[in-house]
Parts: sequence; structure tokens; C-alpha cells
Amino acid sequence: MGFVFVSGRRSLDFAGTRKWRHGDAPEEQLLSPADLSRWVEAAGLLDVVPPFGESDLATAIDLREAVYRTASARLDGRRPDQDDVTLLNDHARRPALVPTLRPDGSTRRSGTVGELLATLAADLLDLLAAPVPGPGRVKRCANTECTRLYVDASRAENRQWCGMSECGNRAKVRAFRRRQSL
Repeated sequence: MGFVFVSGRRSLDFAGTRKWRHGDAPEEQLLSPADLSRWVEAAGLLDVVPPFGESDLATAIDLREAVYRTASARLDGRRPDQDDVTLLNDHARRPALVPTLRPDGSTRRSGTVGELLATLAADLLDLLAAPVPGPGRVKRCANTECTRLYVDASRAENRQWCGMSECGNRAKVRAFRRRQSL
């Protein structure tokens, strides 16, 4: 299973670990604590990933879903759910991951599960604190089956797809085949 990092923010990439949310068969990528460890490592958030347990995974998934629902509420012009607000604020108030500078000049990224989740929650709150509309606004993928959210940092703010290697390429192939069949 490969993780995709196309959202422009780690909190949105984390929300993207559950794919195709509106379809008949959503795809869950965090099925075990080991999957969470692989995502954290692939995201480059920690050099040494602490051992995760089942309760850590459950807490992480609760946070992930609050991230997704809250960002979606913003896109839809709705107020976020109060339970999600409380959960995000509770995590974001905690100490976040902090890299350490070593005497040889290298850095090391380490931390606890709580610091990791605090970092992800604070990342979303920082994103939501940006002026709207404005550069770097959150959008939904134009593929109606895709539920990935991303930051449109393009100059013209006209990015349509979560990623070209994902939905953008599929859309271009479909359009090409449509043109060829005419």
C-alpha cells in the first residue's frame, strides 16, 4: 500500500489516508498500528517512529476524521461540529514535534505519539487561520469520486486535481478516450 502526499499540508495528507469516502467501498489505509508507523515515516515527520498501539491508532483515526470533517465544513460554508472543534483544540494545545540540532550540525526528528498528533492538529488550525479566499486555499479534487482535499497554491488558483498521478491522469485518459471514440 502506497501513501500519497499531494495535498500540500501534512494534516490534509493524513486525512487522505481514508480514500473514496463517498463510494460504496471507502479505502482505509490505516488498518493497524504498523500502517500508522509507515505513514508517519513516509510523511517524514519522524526519523525514529515510536511504537504505536491499538489505542494510539484509534486516537489518530479520531483526529484524522475530525480534520477531514472540519476542513470539509469550511469548504461547504458550514460550522464545524463542536466535538471536532474540541478534539482539534485539545490536540493542538499540546506540545508539538520539535527537531533537535545535534553537535555535528545534523538534525533529528523524534517525538511521542501525542506530539505527532498535536503537530497534525496544529497544522490544520494554521491552515484554517489563513484568510479566505486567498492563496493556498483548500479545495476538493474535481474527480467526484475522490474525496481528497488539497491546498491550491497555483498562481492562478486553478488546480483541479488532488494530484496528476492520481485523479488528473485518470481524467486526461478518460477525455482522450472520449475524443478518440468520436
